[in-house]
Parts: sequence; structure tokens; C-alpha cells
Amino acid sequence: MIPVACSVAQVRQTDAFLQVDSLVTRSDTIRTSGEMVSMSRDTLFRLNISTKSTGVAMLLSAAFPGAGQVYNESYWKVPIIVGFGVYFVSEWIQNNRRANDYRDRYAQSGDSRDLSVRDFYKKQRDTFTWYFVILYLLNVADAYVDASLYDFTVSDDLSIRIVPGHTVSPQQRACVRMCITF
Repeated sequence: MIPVACSVAQVRQTDAFLQVDSLVTRSDTIRTSGEMVSMSRDTLFRLNISTKSTGVAMLLSAAFPGAGQVYNESYWKVPIIVGFGVYFVSEWIQNNRRANDYRDRYAQSGDSRDLSVRDFYKKQRDTFTWYFVILYLLNVADAYVDASLYDFTVSDDLSIRIVPGHTVSPQQRACVRMCITF
């Protein structure tokens, strides 16, 4: 696990020369679609990185709330999104119907109490409109974050390994190389 983590850290050091145990080696990284191949110290590491497209996840969630979560394989979030969405829409419909009823009552009677009750239901209706808009935006944002972190893995190994070494640089500075494995 640690050599793989070190080789992944060396991806950013493409074509960099490293000096390890008085031997100068060259670290090359070849990227192909979906795979990253790293050659370091005569060893070949192949990492299969399957990523999810953030754009596809966002478009799916924008078209059908919860579809981006299905694309990202976060199935447990779909009932939450759909449940809140159905609740907000049903409350909006109910409050809109009540506001229209009290509007008609006020038109017939002219009673100011009917007007204040109508305004209350209109405010409730508008509040649930905002709740639905916020849920919709959070749905799209969650699909984006899920797609971005799809290949992020969490292991039980939370170790820090400090390896003494130095690099060949124009300034000829000594440094300490450290591999952090999470």
C-alpha cells in the first residue's frame, strides 16, 4: 500500500529525477483514459481509477432529482431527496389551494380576517417554494461532490512514514521525503 501511495504522490513529479540510496532513478507516469501507470525503480504499478463525470452527475440530477445520486451509486440518498421533494410539493399544493379558497371567501364577504388568513397561506406557499428550490440546488451540488469524490478511498491505515532522502535540485538543498498514507 505504501509504495502505491508513494508512486501516486510522484505523479505530480513527472519526469523528475530522484536519488534513492545513491542510485539515480527516473519516475515516469503514463496516463491513459481511466488508468494511471507509474514506473519507478524498475517497478510497474497499475492503478485502475474509475471516476464519475461531474457534468453527467449534475445534468442527471438537474433533469431528475436523485438521478445523479443513482449515477454515483449513492442509492441511500434517493429516498431522502424524493421524500422531501414530494413533501414540499404536496405542502405547496395544499397551501396554494387554501390561499385560493380564502381569496374567494374574501371576494364574497370582504372580511379582513379572510384576507389575513389568505396572506398567511400565501406566505406558507412561498416558504415551501424556497424549500423546494434549496432542495433542488442541494441535490445538484451533492451529485457534483459525490462524482468528484467517487474514487476517494478511506482505509484503516492512517500512518505517516518519514523516509530520509534528498533530491537533486539546482539549489542543492537537503530535504526530507515523506509519504502520507490515508
